[in-house]
This record gives sequence, C-alpha cells and structure tokens, in this order.
Amino acid sequence: MSKFPSFESKKASENFIFRHSEPLRYQVRKAILDFLEKENYSVGDKIPSEQELMDLLHVSRSTLREGLQLLEQERILITRHGLGRYLASTPKDLKFDINELLSVTEMLANYGIQVKTHVLSSEIIPADQELSTYLDVPMGEPIIAIERIRFAEEVPVIYAIDYIPNKKIPGLIDPKEFEGSLFALLENRWGIKLDYSIATLRVVLSEGHIPKMAVIDPHLPWVLFEQINYTEEGEPIIFSRDYHRSDYIEFHVKRFRRQ
Repeated sequence: MSKFPSFESKKASENFIFRHSEPLRYQVRKAILDFLEKENYSVGDKIPSEQELMDLLHVSRSTLREGLQLLEQERILITRHGLGRYLASTPKDLKFDINELLSVTEMLANYGIQVKTHVLSSEIIPADQELSTYLDVPMGEPIIAIERIRFAEEVPVIYAIDYIPNKKIPGLIDPKEFEGSLFALLENRWGIKLDYSIATLRVVLSEGHIPKMAVIDPHLPWVLFEQINYTEEGEPIIFSRDYHRSDYIEFHVKRFRRQ
C-alpha cells in the first residue's frame, strides 16, 4: 500500500516554486527529497506514483522521470518492476562550514557517513611553475600527485588532486595509504600538523576537469576548491584541487562587516 493517504489535501497545500536559473531536473530532484523528508518517509517505504508526483509538482512525466533518474543513480531510490519506487537510503544534503580546516574524511564523518576512496593514481612529477609557486619549491622539484574520487554512501561526491613535495613524505608509500584522511596520514606518520589554509572557490563544469566515472550528469556544475595547506610555521605542505558536486554539497561561511 502506498504511504500517501491524504494526497488530495497535500496537492492543495504544497507550493513548489521552480527557478529558471537552474536545470529543472535538479529542482525536481530536490522537491521530491524535500517532500519525502517533510512526510517522514523511511528507508523501505514506497514513494508516490509518477502520476501523484506529477500532480504534486505540476511537471510533465518526462521532466519528473529525469529527476527520479538522478535519485536512482544516487541509489536514494530503487525501482521494483511491477511494484513501484522505494526509498533505498536516507538522502543527506551536506553542508560544510569552510571556516574550519577539516579533511574530507573528517567533514563527512561529522554527518555519520563512511567515506569510500578510490585512488586513481599516485605518481611523482616535476614541479612546474604553478606548483613551484604554490608549494615554495624550485622548478623541477619532485612532487607526489595523488588523484582520488571520494564516495559518500556509494555516491561519487568529490574528485580531488593533491600535490605534496616528495621530500616532506620520504620513503615508499603504498597507494592504499591514501584511501583515508591525508591530514591524519601526514600527522601520524610524518609528524606534520596542518594549521590553516588559503583557498579559492569557483564553479566549473565537469568536462575537462572530472573523470567520466564520477560524472552522473555532464551539465551538473561542480564547486572547485583550490587551496594551499600550511603548518603553524607558515610552511606550505599541500596544494589541492577538490571538486565538489554542487547538488550534494554546499558550503557556508560566517562573514563580518568591517568596522
């Protein structure tokens, strides 16, 4: 039985406003999530039918299915043929305070989410002009480049490339060691404690930036977080490029007016 006993009254009371500035499928995705959360749906519950959701959101079947497909790709919804769609996992919109310096592992752990990391590559490259400037090393200095995809509950949410001077972390390193928190690895193995960072944020599309295996929709914007991480003494240790899925992660910051 569908958990939707008073649908007619809900149609009259709900008022979903869609914006022209954002693709409609993402707005439909969010509207469905908001509705399921408001109505206290639990994992395993059957969600309303397509027709009921079309009536609720006032969208076409094709637009609705695009939003539903996003949720199925994220494994939030599953389809049981002949039965309907069911809530497979609890959706979480991740909101991070960027005033605090935390690793990705630490940020997701604060939400009770277990992080799964796929290390795409780990190699030593010579420092180019950009890395030489950011990490304060001579041109050609050996740099370890670590490329990873971070998954939250099986959903790819962050693509990251980190650059560290090889001299800071000498010795042979098993790439599996990079599956956890890089901050913790630096502190526990080499005694390097990071104290602060200087960062720049901008929005990019996936093409030319994100590996295809992490891309659900090529039109989805990602938030690029470029930052240099420093020790307390002001020594640069890591230059990183972290790409965050904009439909899954948002950042907030507390700003003050200068007196």
